[in-house]
Amino acid sequence: MSSHHVDAFTPRRMLLAGRDAERVAADLARALPELETRTVRHGPLTEEDAAWADSYVGFTVPPGLERSGIRWMHLPMAGVDRVVADLAGTDVVLTRTVGAMPRRIGSYVLAHLLADAWHLREYAAQQLAARWEPLGPTRVEGSTAVVLGTGEIGSGVAGALRAGGYRTVGVNTRGTAAPAFDDVVALTDAGPHLAECAALVGALPLTDATRGLIDAGLLARLDGAVVVNVGRGASLVPEDLRAALDAGHVRRAVLDVHETEPLPAEDWRWRDPRVTVTPHISGPTEPQDVVEAVLAAYEALTAGRRPPLAVDLGRGY
Repeated sequence: MSSHHVDAFTPRRMLLAGRDAERVAADLARALPELETRTVRHGPLTEEDAAWADSYVGFTVPPGLERSGIRWMHLPMAGVDRVVADLAGTDVVLTRTVGAMPRRIGSYVLAHLLADAWHLREYAAQQLAARWEPLGPTRVEGSTAVVLGTGEIGSGVAGALRAGGYRTVGVNTRGTAAPAFDDVVALTDAGPHLAECAALVGALPLTDATRGLIDAGLLARLDGAVVVNVGRGASLVPEDLRAALDAGHVRRAVLDVHETEPLPAEDWRWRDPRVTVTPHISGPTEPQDVVEAVLAAYEALTAGRRPPLAVDLGRGY
């Protein structure tokens, strides 16, 4: 797909699957009365739906899509790794939803880092024991937070952390500047920043290059940092994290994403007091976010422009 131009295409008949599908369909009907919609269950497309639709909104690629007339698929979420492989080799335009997710994820990361800096877990335990014991000073103003990934999510994290008093260093492949950060460096140049940072935040999409990137070698460069992962679970090697916690390279880990979800009950991360596990809740997508993203993509497609949140299937993001 060209970076600026696609063949003009005016969607006429859209299938919507998944949670909030009926609400999104109702809002689209008001905004685009010329667009017909149907809500369907997740799963294989019926022959009738496959023949009727030219566009689809859902969390997964429906079986039978290759036999349909669907030319545009929209994801009601930001992560695309679960669908890219299924669309490889097709001419389907894939778009996604970001909305207010970067700001929401940024507030999640800041909340956990401030809770750590202010010793809130320790004070909660002291309260239960009726123990009055002031702990060390906060470690926020001027502390460095390194963010792996400088896209929408990483930039949202950087904005929240800068507002909270952190100096933010973004890390991407080439060190390409990004305005949300105080500084941006290439991954190959990140060593000195990793050694001094108070926090390392994973905000990476999942690609062949990022799978397992947060490994023993990277974690060994840290010196008692807090690690927060809000990108993709498979970008972090869990047993390497465990070893880094034992060695003191990592002091605490906050994990909202995991390589297997739900995280199995027997997994060590549930019971390790140094780890906080949350069930992939840091970046909720609201129905209005989906509606606005669909409308923006629709406008671009009908004008023959690349939609603003189109996915490059070759790059995987």
